Amino acid sequence: MKTAHSRPPLPVRGRDERTSRTCPYTQLLWLSALLILLFAASPSSATDKPDLGTSWQQRCAGIRTTYNPQADLRSDVLTLAADDPRWPAFLSWVADQQIVTSTLVGLRTTASADADKGMVFRWASGTPWERETVLSFGQALAHLLIERDWRDLDFPQFFAARGGMYGINFAERLSLLEPHSLDLWQQFFQAITAPSSPSAVLLQGRLSATAPDGQSVAMTFGTNRVVTYSADRLLLDLRSILSDCSVYSFFQLYDRQHSPSAPPAPPRKSAAPAAPVVVSAGIQAAAPSSLGRTVYDRHCSACHGLNGDGKGLLATNLHPQPRDFTRGLFRYRSTATGQVPTDEDLLRTVTAGLPGSMMPAWEPFLNEAERRAAVAYVKHFSPRFTTDTSPEVLSVPSPPTDSAEHITRGGKLYRESGCGSCHGDTGKGDGRAGKDLKTAEGDPIVPRDLTNKWSFHGGHTPQDLFQRLATGMDGSPMASYRDVFSPADLWDLVFYILSLSPPERPQVQAAR
Repeated sequence: MKTAHSRPPLPVRGRDERTSRTCPYTQLLWLSALLILLFAASPSSATDKPDLGTSWQQRCAGIRTTYNPQADLRSDVLTLAADDPRWPAFLSWVADQQIVTSTLVGLRTTASADADKGMVFRWASGTPWERETVLSFGQALAHLLIERDWRDLDFPQFFAARGGMYGINFAERLSLLEPHSLDLWQQFFQAITAPSSPSAVLLQGRLSATAPDGQSVAMTFGTNRVVTYSADRLLLDLRSILSDCSVYSFFQLYDRQHSPSAPPAPPRKSAAPAAPVVVSAGIQAAAPSSLGRTVYDRHCSACHGLNGDGKGLLATNLHPQPRDFTRGLFRYRSTATGQVPTDEDLLRTVTAGLPGSMMPAWEPFLNEAERRAAVAYVKHFSPRFTTDTSPEVLSVPSPPTDSAEHITRGGKLYRESGCGSCHGDTGKGDGRAGKDLKTAEGDPIVPRDLTNKWSFHGGHTPQDLFQRLATGMDGSPMASYRDVFSPADLWDLVFYILSLSPPERPQVQAAR
């Protein structure tokens, strides 16, 4: 490549006493001409930053590679898939360009024609690929809860002033403080994204390593939390920020490194941003509303999967896996064991969430119509809701007054009935028989620690516990005791179990 020193000098005309003192404007014109000549003579590199003044579609127009030998690259979607031979090289290129770097920048509480409500992330800051995306609350919450593992302990400046910290996930802590609206969520995100916030490092994420075959990558969040992403999980993010057109320079670079005369690659599968929902065969229920599908796809599918099978892309690091709706087995019900829950049972779970789990309360994010539409859509996944149309709802009798006598009798029943074999002699969840328990899906499951009633997913009021003991928890090893104990015995057990927890929820201190 020629340099400025190898070029002939630019001609200078009439260098006399008057013209040798060139005005600044003329000097600027000569400098501009010199720069144009320099860049015109220099071959462009595949890693050169494109002109940010033009759109990606304009930049890649007319470019042909072995990936698109006959047509312009698509500017609306990234179709490159993990089974393409270019994929491992593509991941290396993406890492070199620092494209998979993200910063959480705020909360969006109103929808518009081009963006849903959700959380705003800035990607690839300072690069030609920089852009902001709005992740739906469902996808964003799944990411922050499961992959980033945000807890109240991570934000002591915010929660210490609002009643302290319990070592629980941040969404549950916010819901305990304000269960009905997004007002406190807005305050929280304003605090942690402020320029002077000590939480700034927790907002960062980056691709830190790739497997040689490209089928998994390591993502680092904050300072030291490393999470493994599958190729499909990474594609979910990449397709929100890239298109085939915006990575045209990679395709050019790949062709140069793998022989520019190489024949075009064989036909490839076109990867759509999201797969269609496939409903299990045999379901006769009427099709759910479009609102139900929209709500489910945006807010539930990240964990429960587009097909309701509990295999959402963001839940690969969650154990046990989220509920598989296709089985029609639900633990938190008011109905008899082996029967489907009522709509109100499902609505309660969606509205209030499941304490002590990754299932957040949705009341702040979805109005009642949206929550009911989501319930109807969830029912559509299992044929059990079309055959079990009249489940028996078990009433919960009024509890007696708590007393030492009830607790004593309950403790005796606990020991004699073998509850300790799973939950442990002292209720810590460390019983010998509980070490090999599994869910109906085959996932290992740990018996509940009864000394921490605040972690009971179905709630910890006396009525909540009575219902769990009477109905059982379908899909788990916890059976119904309705036919084993009388209502009076069940109340004794309830009061004994509640006595195992301290009167006040223990607080924890942030690590120094």
